[in-house]
This record gives sequence, C-alpha cells and structure tokens, in this order.
Amino acid sequence: MYIIIAVVLVLVVIFLINSSKLENFRSKRGRTLEFFISLISTFIGFFFALSLNTMLSDITQKENLVKLLDATNLSLENSEMKTKGMYLNAAKKGADISEIIQYAPVEIPKLYSNLETNSLVSDYFLSNAFQAYILCNDNLQTFVKGANATNASSEKKTLILEKYLAYLNLAKQVNTLEIKRLNGDISQSEEDQELQKLTQQIINNQ
Repeated sequence: MYIIIAVVLVLVVIFLINSSKLENFRSKRGRTLEFFISLISTFIGFFFALSLNTMLSDITQKENLVKLLDATNLSLENSEMKTKGMYLNAAKKGADISEIIQYAPVEIPKLYSNLETNSLVSDYFLSNAFQAYILCNDNLQTFVKGANATNASSEKKTLILEKYLAYLNLAKQVNTLEIKRLNGDISQSEEDQELQKLTQQIINNQ
C-alpha cells in the first residue's frame, strides 16, 4: 500500500516538472512549485521508508512463525515416540495400558494446542491450513479425553491411541506444508492441493 502511494507521488512530481500544461505556472511561480516538489519528495521518502519497514517486519514475522512451527513439530514427534514407547509397545507386550495411563496421562503438546490463539498463526496461516489445524486439534483433544477416561477398556484405549498417533503425524504434515510455503519452497496453490488431500485423510481417520 505504502509503495503504491510513493509511486503515485513520484508520478505527480514528474507531471509537475515536465507537463507542458504547467509551463506558464512554472515560469511565474517557480518558487511555489519548488516548495511543493520538495514537500512531495519528503512524503515520497517517508512512504518508501514505511514500505521497507513493513516488508522487513513481514519477513521477520514469517521467520518467527517458521521457528515456532519447527519447535511444534519437534514436540509432536516427541509425543509420537511417547505414544509408541510408553503406551502402544507396552500394550503389545501385555502391560495394562489403563494402569500406565492412570499414572502418566496422555497429553497434547502445549505448543501445538496453543497455535490456535497465536497471533502469528492468525496473521500468516493459510485459511485452509488453519481449518486443517482445527480439525486435527479437535480430534486430538477427543482422543486424549477418550484415552484418559477411567471407564474405557484397555482394548478401546489402545484403538484410540492408534488413531491419536495417526493424527499426530497428520498435524505434523500440515505444519510442514506451512513451513515450506513460508520458506518459498512451494506455492500457495501447491500447498492448497496437498492440504485438500490431508484434510480428506483427517476426515476419513475420525
């Protein structure tokens, strides 16, 4: 926006200096014209500076979001390892998964659940990516509640945790697509195509 204003002002200055329609005015009111051109030039510099500052701020914010998503993916991977190692592998070996969960309840990574209210996410996430995130987050919350329920059987909890594990991976894939777009590795249209596939997987795995 600011760069457009600056360009318009540059065109105004060029018009004031070169237009034949203002030749008489320039010869009679040269000092006045110089004052206006000087004033407009000041505004041009101001709007160019604002535009540059906005662009640099935008780049910094996107870089910060990429760092946040990288950290969130690490927390999702840690949850994947915990779900496999502490719960599912132990259940396969005959351990009582209900007893394990009683002493070590299943939890969603806080970094992931907090993305919903993060200003960087609301400013820079694609709408389709945010919708996919909400679907993943809502289902993960449901799975965690089901896995931690005291009245559910160990067999049911095992099935719930298998779905929970699948959704952790889907959540990570959504974040990875956003990281690639923000880094310029894929276009918005390419991300949208991949998000449609992931969203369908999310719905199918409910």
